[in-house]
Amino acid sequence: MAHEMIGTQIVTERLVALLESGTEKVLLIDSRPFVEYNTSHILEAININCSKLMKRRLQQDKVLITELIQHSAKHKVDIDCSQKVVVYDQSSQDVASLASDCFLTVLLGKLEKSFSSVHLLAGADATEWDWLCVKCQQHLSQA
Repeated sequence: MAHEMIGTQIVTERLVALLESGTEKVLLIDSRPFVEYNTSHILEAININCSKLMKRRLQQDKVLITELIQHSAKHKVDIDCSQKVVVYDQSSQDVASLASDCFLTVLLGKLEKSFSSVHLLAGADATEWDWLCVKCQQHLSQA
């Protein structure tokens, strides 16, 4: 479906390189349902999942995306509008193929208004989670 282009894509290998370099702050947002997030997620990712109510509140600007991030995080998050934001879900391959009214499109749009660099993790699916989580865990244990 046609809609205004939002976000850009980032591949798994580039995300791992960013995390391993440690030179840039990266905010990871997992937009999958909580059950999937709870089963497996990229370490340090914040789960912001879709509910009809939350989607509507975001669309109507009744909640700020920064407030939603803080509320969804397990700990206080230092939000820096210049940091990179990487969002992922179950299987989205391409920003352009997202429906204009889907939660991920709304989420990416709101993030882009608050952060200078917003990316969709392209092509990530369940077969990559374990590898990516292990790579992130190795990076974090070395820090």
